[in-house]
Amino acid sequence: MSTFQRFPFVRFAFFFAIGIVCRHYLGEVVLLPIYLLLGLLLAYLFLLFRNSLKYQKFLALLSFLLLFSLGAYRLEVFLIQDDKLPNEALAYKARLISEPEGKKNSTRAVLQTYEMLTDSGWVEQESRVNAYFSKELRSNLSYGDLVIVEGFPDRTTPPANPGEFDYRNYLAYQNIHFQQFIGDRFTVIGHDVPNWFVARAITIRNYCVVQLSQYIGNDQSRAVVLALVLGVKDELDNELIQSFSATGAMHVLAVSGLHVGIIYGILFWLLKALRLHRRKYRWWVATISILVLWVYALLTGLSPSVLRAVTMFSFVAIGRALFRNGNIYNTLSLSALALLIYNPYLIMSVGFQLSFLAVFGIVYLHPKIYGLWQVDNWFLDKVWSITCVSIAAQLATGPLSMLYFHQFPTYFLVSNLFIIPAAFAILIGGLILLVTSFFPAIAGFIGMILGGFVSGVNWLVALVSQFPNSTIDGVYFSILDTWLLYAVLMGLILFFVSRRKTYLQLGFVCALVFCASQILHFEDYSDSYEISVLNASNHSVIDIRAGFQGKVLANQEFLNDPESQQFSLSGKRLLSGVNQKIEEDQLIIPNVSLPIGELVVFEGKSILWVNKELNRFEVEKIAPDFLILSNNAVDDLEQLRRANHIILDKSNSFYSQRRLMEQAKENELNIHQVSTNGYFSSLWRK
Repeated sequence: MSTFQRFPFVRFAFFFAIGIVCRHYLGEVVLLPIYLLLGLLLAYLFLLFRNSLKYQKFLALLSFLLLFSLGAYRLEVFLIQDDKLPNEALAYKARLISEPEGKKNSTRAVLQTYEMLTDSGWVEQESRVNAYFSKELRSNLSYGDLVIVEGFPDRTTPPANPGEFDYRNYLAYQNIHFQQFIGDRFTVIGHDVPNWFVARAITIRNYCVVQLSQYIGNDQSRAVVLALVLGVKDELDNELIQSFSATGAMHVLAVSGLHVGIIYGILFWLLKALRLHRRKYRWWVATISILVLWVYALLTGLSPSVLRAVTMFSFVAIGRALFRNGNIYNTLSLSALALLIYNPYLIMSVGFQLSFLAVFGIVYLHPKIYGLWQVDNWFLDKVWSITCVSIAAQLATGPLSMLYFHQFPTYFLVSNLFIIPAAFAILIGGLILLVTSFFPAIAGFIGMILGGFVSGVNWLVALVSQFPNSTIDGVYFSILDTWLLYAVLMGLILFFVSRRKTYLQLGFVCALVFCASQILHFEDYSDSYEISVLNASNHSVIDIRAGFQGKVLANQEFLNDPESQQFSLSGKRLLSGVNQKIEEDQLIIPNVSLPIGELVVFEGKSILWVNKELNRFEVEKIAPDFLILSNNAVDDLEQLRRANHIILDKSNSFYSQRRLMEQAKENELNIHQVSTNGYFSSLWRK
């Protein structure tokens, strides 16, 4: 039997996933007719029972077509068909199908509509809406509430600026195609939970949050414990997130495979100590393990990341019971296949991709790396083992992490030496604190120790994050670049395992193509100049670029808001090779402050940014190449005829923009309205 044939579920999951991906990107054209699928199935069964080696290639082709089609049809059934929504509605009835989530300025929840009020009355209509309510009303909403909402949801919009996070796609992978800022324009009319089990899990998690919070006083320590033990990240501040992200330790703050693996490992060790690991007790071990893991999933509110991890380890437990020497690759692939059958869009989830890549990487690479050095000392052996796990996981997930997060933690080996054991201790400490929370004296003592320990861990993480060049920022990869980098890594790994030069040559060729792809991409930006006006909600943002250096002119609110900068500006800068943060901009541009705003001269182009009240006398002699209007500073375009380009940014009110656009149309002026025409850019070469 060939090596590939030993892993049937790897093939099954892979073919099924390809079908899902192709249905998503190519549409219904990939769906084979049902009668053809039945014919293929009959042909497969006929050849299978013939049991002849000469039919193996046909069987392989037929199995691919069948599994591919099953994946495509599974996504077809999974999708909510809401393309026939009425064009307008006065109101709609909906159910909250997610727990209200606190945001910076609002409360977010996902609504499932079931009726819409049109001119002909109430009609049944199912769709999902990404809804935002007033922040103050979060306590008035809960999972399962039935609401009547005024107005009509809008379709989700594509990215507003180059390189911006595609939130529309992110929502589409959750079957959400509409969004609405509701504010307080709703009425709660009842309560009907769509899933009692999920509602109970949310209640249990909220109770656990209260219990942990009352015994850990330090804000940052409490935030880490809640995130690490229960997956509640509401209290994490930007400083903590940046520190953990910069050290490559962010994965411990998202309850997933690491945490479930720790619980499974401890449980297996305890059962082994009780001598229940023997073959005759294998189903007892599997049953106890699965029950404990799903109880922990309940504690975390059945979050998607925990469900993935618990499902994975449940299959591992069943595999151990069924087969003494079961193949871990088949077990992991079977769990992935089960998850994709349940929710085919998990294949698009960053967490799903990183989780399975990390586990496959550790399973395959850890023994090979660990075997390179034999250590006799027990402590050094554990250090070496953790180091090998970190290297294996980083090799498996590094390219994908850089594709999504655009950075690489330089000191991940250092941080993981203490963060993995610390995560083990915090998780166990947090669970013990929950168990003892009924005894205040004991819980208070444990909470004090746990809070102090977490404070020490936070201090160490912050220390490592401040090391010189702790992260490589500004990494830009395309999807093709990511595949090429994985091909390079696979070529090198297979060369060291098999010593076949073909793999090394393949890796070398892919490395050359990767370098060529990067050079060709950034060559377009290296010798060009650009003036951009971003499509940033309620903000004035002007980004000026010369090669790989930039300068931002923006209103103070945007300059003081890292989240808005990250969302609207960072992607564009990464795309064009500008790696500096706003406060690190090195491009020096001559500018003059005027009573009406700023006048900038840049590479032979003049930019007048009018953000204060305008009068005729101050501008009658100015003929800028680019005139950018902000903050409702202009009431009349008559005096602005001499500008080559007039740009109306999104800081202007709706009524001001409408009035100015009417004037521009009457006077035949060249005007660009960012809120309607989108992001503005003018680019020229050196």
